[in-house]
Amino acid sequence: MLSFDSNSYHIGDEVTSPDAILVRSYNMHEMEISTNLLAVGRAGSGVNNIPIEKMTKMAIPVFNAPGANANAVKELVLAAILISARNIHRAINYVNTLKDSKNLKSEVESAKKEYVGFELPNKTLGVIGLGSIGIKVANACHDLGMKVIGYDPMISIDNAINLVPGVKKTDDLNELLKNIDILTIHIPYSNETKGFISSKEISLMNKSSTIINLSREEIVDTDSIVSALERDQIDTYVTDFPKLELIGNPDVLLMPHLGASTKEAEINCALMVANSLISFIENGNIINSVNFPDVSLVRDTEHRLTITNLNKPNMLGQFTSLLGEADININDLSHKAFKDIGYTILNIETPVTDDVINQINNIDGVIKTNILS
Repeated sequence: MLSFDSNSYHIGDEVTSPDAILVRSYNMHEMEISTNLLAVGRAGSGVNNIPIEKMTKMAIPVFNAPGANANAVKELVLAAILISARNIHRAINYVNTLKDSKNLKSEVESAKKEYVGFELPNKTLGVIGLGSIGIKVANACHDLGMKVIGYDPMISIDNAINLVPGVKKTDDLNELLKNIDILTIHIPYSNETKGFISSKEISLMNKSSTIINLSREEIVDTDSIVSALERDQIDTYVTDFPKLELIGNPDVLLMPHLGASTKEAEINCALMVANSLISFIENGNIINSVNFPDVSLVRDTEHRLTITNLNKPNMLGQFTSLLGEADININDLSHKAFKDIGYTILNIETPVTDDVINQINNIDGVIKTNILS
């Protein structure tokens, strides 16, 4: 377990011109960003509170903690499934109206038939997004006896392997929606996923369906949910992104944003992103970045050079040629690209002079160089 050594790092809320910024929910979009900033870490998975495009243009990697809160979210999804299946949310609301009852016992016994629910075995769950969280939800619900259908055209090989036998995968979202009792959503928010579930998708679901959104507010269209509940197109909506239009609706189970709110998840997220920041600051490695390629290299020389560049042809060849002409031997290197960004780590046997660094910086497409000794 790594940590920020107080002898090497100065840590605080009021650090002037920091080398790195570690945030959880703080909104950085209006924040003035120093040119000295090397990296940003988000102690969680979503990075909507960070101006990713701006960071990328400044060659600042943004690290997050994918999967560190997956178990916490999975457990809340399971709670949401059980609560909605047994009508617990409506039953609790009913009991809270009986404070002045003159005949509490008989009223409760008489009313309980209104809150009859269902058991989970043989009910069908649809999981949209089979990443770290979706996989755990799918596997856990399969173990509870549910039929599970997963939808994720971009599922990784590792995640596909981790699905338990019996969980079905489909590339047809409409077919999934027509054949499920409960829908849970676990995809990141982007322009492409805004309103991913709206009136069209809801119209395909059966009228006793429950929709669970613990992912991001904007992925499910709130107006469509309100309309669907008014028309009895679905039974229940569960979310931890409250909106005024949803508060007080008896068919909505609302919570504050609790998905990752466990002591364990908060510690796991903080440790994961802190370790990524330390590895980058001290060795230039990129692990779990949302805007840079994952690049790491065992350090076997005293001197190390990292270069961030636009993803253009022959960049690596130009770097190695310049170093060779300067009689600087490259012991090992790693170079990868992600979208518009290329990133190179070079283990070199002798120091790099300012003149060589200037030559590298003058290569068309180079954004930033960094010497680690």
